Amino acid sequence: MNHPLHDYSQRSNLHHEVHARPPIALWPEERVCSQAFLMSGQQERETQIRWIDQVLACYPEASRLASSPGYKLIQIAEPPARLLLRWELHGEFSTLCLFHQAGTKDDSHDWSTSRHLLLEDFQTLLSNLGHPLPQNAFQNRIAASDLIIRPGPRVDDAATLSPLFSGNTLIGSTILGSLNAQVWTDLQLDSNGFVRLLVQHQGMGSRQAGRVAQRLIDIDTYRMMSMLSLPHAKGLSDPLKRAENELSHWANEMAKHQAVQPENESTPHEQLLNGLSSLASKVEDWISMHGLRFTASEAYSELVRRALAELKETPITGVQTLSEFMDRRFEPAIRTCRWTQRRLRELSDRVSRTTQILRTRIEFMTERQNQALLASMNRRAQLQLKLQQTVEGLSLVVLTYYSVGLVQYLAKGAKALGYSVPIDIVTAFAVPTIAIGLLLALRQARKRFAVD
Repeated sequence: MNHPLHDYSQRSNLHHEVHARPPIALWPEERVCSQAFLMSGQQERETQIRWIDQVLACYPEASRLASSPGYKLIQIAEPPARLLLRWELHGEFSTLCLFHQAGTKDDSHDWSTSRHLLLEDFQTLLSNLGHPLPQNAFQNRIAASDLIIRPGPRVDDAATLSPLFSGNTLIGSTILGSLNAQVWTDLQLDSNGFVRLLVQHQGMGSRQAGRVAQRLIDIDTYRMMSMLSLPHAKGLSDPLKRAENELSHWANEMAKHQAVQPENESTPHEQLLNGLSSLASKVEDWISMHGLRFTASEAYSELVRRALAELKETPITGVQTLSEFMDRRFEPAIRTCRWTQRRLRELSDRVSRTTQILRTRIEFMTERQNQALLASMNRRAQLQLKLQQTVEGLSLVVLTYYSVGLVQYLAKGAKALGYSVPIDIVTAFAVPTIAIGLLLALRQARKRFAVD
């Protein structure tokens, strides 16, 4: 083809979207600290974008790393103490994640202290750059994960690692469908609000480690985002019960008035319609306020399930896996939210159906009343026509009488002038003649008006 080819204007953006958030290659021993922050408005979003752009400008080499409008990856420190900063912007929240490699030092025995030092050093570094972390834009923390990846032997007894997690009951499994990597956690918040996770492996690949880290962080972050709808579901429990009882009450009232005559039903139907309209407005208001939250919760929970599936867990004897824990602890909360959303939709449908039944009944009654009114108007019109015909007959007699009188006066006048006019005979012939003439004229007028 000789003519030039032109790409679709958004082709490049759509193509690179699949590469926008690539997994980060991690070293055999790595520390990952991730925090997710809810955003309450556009101002926080804009503040975060300005801040990350300012930090990015201090590291020209960062342009070689993955970067997109909602994703920035910056290498702040070089090996052997490599430090990566990853910022991600999502619809409702953003995440700050630090990837730290500091030789072969095992930080798990002093978990909180080493994390505090890492975050403190990071804050100091940002302050030295002149772009400290804007606290007003990172203030509603919803999730925080502290992950340590380290080489180590396979562990079959959870009690061996329990001291690392303050003696809490551990959740763990062999992951990736093999025997060379295990994940351990207690899914409890430590004194600084972090969930501690440990991945112990025997030669896991760098990209593989990056994907595992991302899946574990996603599980904790999206788990918490899913749970945001639980207070909404609990708060709607009693109002929904009252609304369902109210709908049942109005339905029973409709059934009670079903046998009432139409002419006596206007007031009850008005009360029923007002009550149902008020209930429908209330339910639609709940759907408007909470529907989006429930929909987002369902989407986030699906991401949790997908991340768990990608870990390909294999159970460790006597230890509950992450998937089992989520099925028993997380899924019931999500089912509560899902059931509340379903109750809202079904209540809205029931109110709509009941209102439609009532409206149909009112329309039927109105139609019956209109038919009765038309029948009454028809009877009145027929009666008026009969009265009019009677009046027309009387009018014909009156007109004939006066017309004959005029003819009689003319005959008398002619006789007074000397003409021989038989007055009685003229009067006798004038009566039928005038009556027939007036009758024909009246019929002609009726025909003319009927045609018009």
